[in-house]
Amino acid sequence: MQSKKTPMQPKNTLLILSDEHNRDVLGCYGDNLVQTPNLDALASRGTVFQNAYCNSPVCVSSRASLASGQFPNQIRAWDSTAPYEGAPHGWARRLRDQGHEVTSIGKLHYRNAQDDCGFDPSLLPMHVHNGIGWLSSLLREPPTPIAGADLMAKRVGSGETDYTRYDRDITQAACAWIRDRGVQKRDAPWVLQIGFVAPHFPLIAPPEFFDLYDKTILPPPRQYAKDERPHHPVLDALRASSNYDDWFDEETVRIARKAYYGLVSYLDHNIGLLMSALESAGLMEDTRIIYTSDHGDNLGHRGLWGKSVMYDDAVAVPLIFAGPEVPSGKRVATPVSLVDLHPTIMNSAGSLARGDDHTGAGACLSNRFEDPAADRAVFSEYHDWSSITGMFMLRTLQWKIVRYPGYDDQLFDMLSDPHEIHDLANSSEHRSILNRMRARLSSLADVSQINDAAFKDQRKKIADFGGREAILRGEEFGYTPAPSEFQDGAVPADKHEP
Repeated sequence: MQSKKTPMQPKNTLLILSDEHNRDVLGCYGDNLVQTPNLDALASRGTVFQNAYCNSPVCVSSRASLASGQFPNQIRAWDSTAPYEGAPHGWARRLRDQGHEVTSIGKLHYRNAQDDCGFDPSLLPMHVHNGIGWLSSLLREPPTPIAGADLMAKRVGSGETDYTRYDRDITQAACAWIRDRGVQKRDAPWVLQIGFVAPHFPLIAPPEFFDLYDKTILPPPRQYAKDERPHHPVLDALRASSNYDDWFDEETVRIARKAYYGLVSYLDHNIGLLMSALESAGLMEDTRIIYTSDHGDNLGHRGLWGKSVMYDDAVAVPLIFAGPEVPSGKRVATPVSLVDLHPTIMNSAGSLARGDDHTGAGACLSNRFEDPAADRAVFSEYHDWSSITGMFMLRTLQWKIVRYPGYDDQLFDMLSDPHEIHDLANSSEHRSILNRMRARLSSLADVSQINDAAFKDQRKKIADFGGREAILRGEEFGYTPAPSEFQDGAVPADKHEP
């Protein structure tokens, strides 16, 4: 999966990471209803990666993979109780140690602020709860029903939340930081990571953005009717455990999707403020900008909400790259993934030009400019809540295979069936393709061995915390509070968002 690396001229790098952004809800990816003028402008002056993927469709594992440049199984970042702790050293630590100013503002979702993950400083950080994360996510044999699943549907509409207020604080702090860098010149390029929470649920959008949309003209979820939903033992078990849809009706679905669109526009608005700050500080011409998300959101498609599956709604991410030496108005179809950001950020800062090679799982995004339709394969995996077995995806230019150890595979032709309506795994006409994709995935990962290792580590952790019943009796905390929620020493009792 590696390829040659072409050094870029050293420039500043601004990495903007949102949370749970479905790639399809973005103007530059073809949505004609969503209002995202700032991200669309960024795309028009940069390169859009049409087939970008996270390496695990869940926050903690995906962010650990992005930080380290390694797949989750390589660093044993299996689930929501295995946050990044700073090892192995990722791009932030490596660049910081080389003399670059490397800063984060906002959500990280690592273990805690005491671990040296490379950011110096880390402003307004959000980390997993109590440095432990969500213990109930370990309980996969069998999965436990998610407490508070009803709140996904009950907390939708217009208004403010701790998360929207947190994003506003992040934007203000980031703009101030950028303005300061326009005055304080440094010899080495800086790197700034900004972590927004939007459009992560609760699906409540600030009124001025909620009101941008008419719920009656937004498209309904695909394959939402009960008789339209695809069935597979692993997916059926996930729906039964993560049973968010049990609480939705037709009206609530419309309001929830309207609020999600509003949150995407709110995110876009905040990104516009960052772009204005860069312009005002005179830094735009010396800064490369990367926009992406940690994973997507099912948004009701197939009766699923949140993430946790290998359909593109959850595992695909938007990815825009703009700035010096990045082609304008270009679209790249070659599959890429978030582990590619490690060498890309190193390259942007000039590290590769100094001979610092990257031996991780990814390759520089700049390698894709000259051959934007190469048949490359990218990998994702999932071992977290509601999954009765591991999920493993391999995506090439045309095909996607999903393997579930102990259960049937899925196979999709992503060129003729981009919404993954038709599972071809049992088609005799596609048997040879299925076997080739199995072999290609096997050359990258022993899925049975990895699946066994994940369950083994999770069983040990369950025992370390007193066993299944002790975890179920304990504090059920399936979401990450915004920093402001602890200012008064307590967390609101109505909050249960995984």
